[in-house]
Amino acid sequence: MAVTTVGTVINNAKLVLQEVTAAGTRWANEELIGWLNEGYQAVTQVKPDASSVNATLKLKGGTRQEIPADGLRLIDVVRNTAASSLMMGIMITTRRALDTTRRSWHADPQSIDIEQYVFDDQDPTHFYVYPPAANGAEVELIYSAVPKPHDVSKGLQGLVSESIRLPDSYAPCLTDYILFRAYSKDAEHAANLNRAQMHLQAVSTALGQKVEIDRALSPNAPDGSSNPPRSRA
Repeated sequence: MAVTTVGTVINNAKLVLQEVTAAGTRWANEELIGWLNEGYQAVTQVKPDASSVNATLKLKGGTRQEIPADGLRLIDVVRNTAASSLMMGIMITTRRALDTTRRSWHADPQSIDIEQYVFDDQDPTHFYVYPPAANGAEVELIYSAVPKPHDVSKGLQGLVSESIRLPDSYAPCLTDYILFRAYSKDAEHAANLNRAQMHLQAVSTALGQKVEIDRALSPNAPDGSSNPPRSRA
C-alpha cells in the first residue's frame, strides 16, 4: 500500500502552479483530483503492472475465459488452485501451436487441471485454457486492474490523508500529469502550452525509464536467469 497521500500529490502540484488559496482559484481542488484519477488511467495504459492484482478466478466451462470486471489486461496465469486439482503450474502457449497439433482442442474433454493458456494482445481481457475447463476449475492469475478513482465530491479535505492508488514510485508521474492537464487548460498562451508539453514529456520519460529499470532488475533478466523476460506491456 502506498504511503504517499492524495494531499501530498495535490499540494505538490499546487505549489508549482502557485495556487495558494485553500479551495483553488484558477485550478479548483476538484479539478486537480479529477486529473489525478485520470493520471491513474494514463499510467496503467503505458505500464499495466503499475496496478497489478494477484487473484483467484473460478473458470467457466470451456476454453474461453475472462478476467475480473475491474481488469484492464491479463498479465499471467500462474497455477491451478482448485482443492481437487493437482495444483499444477500453467504454461503459456500460442493458439497456432494448439490449432496445428489439435484442431478440435476447443471440443476436447473438460478437466479441472488446466495445463496451458493462450493470450492474444488484441483481446487483453480474455484468454483461453487447455484442456477446456470443467466446473470447479480454478486458477491463480495476475492482471492489471483499473485503479478505483477517488471520490471527487469529498474535496481535498476529505481525501487529504487517503493513499494514492499506485505505488509511491509513481507519485512524481502523477504530479507531472496533473500539471500537464492544468497548464493545458490555458494552452492558448504559448508559455502555458510549453509548460504542458514539458510536463507530459516528463511523464513519458519517467515511465520509459521505469520500464527499462524494471526490466534490468527483474529476476527474469538474462544475466539472472536462462529465460529472457517476457513483456506484455
